[in-house]
Amino acid sequence: MSKTDDLLEKDEINGEELEYLLLERKKERVEFLLVDVREEYEYNQKRIVGVDYLIPLSDFFNKVQQIESCKSKHIIAKCKLGGRSAQAQMQLKRMGFKHVINLAGGIANFSGDIKQK
Repeated sequence: MSKTDDLLEKDEINGEELEYLLLERKKERVEFLLVDVREEYEYNQKRIVGVDYLIPLSDFFNKVQQIESCKSKHIIAKCKLGGRSAQAQMQLKRMGFKHVINLAGGIANFSGDIKQK
């Protein structure tokens, strides 16, 4: 198994591991969705470059329909510190999503490409 496959099998990854996966995705070696579950105002102020969907936890059940067709894809959930994304991870798994990974420490522990307002 490759490092990429190993990471995608985990329940949690750290910022450094996400950086690696984003780089691999850029090179088209891996496919996953990066989902931000923070509020829109937080997302607009500062976000990781490469986020595919903004699905705020406060409006989760309405917005999650955007990724309803992606239940078999790998999904990485992220927030500010890792708490809300852990909740989203649990909900997604309950809803039948197969591979949901939490970004431990959230955007606060991510030192890769960040877009700030």
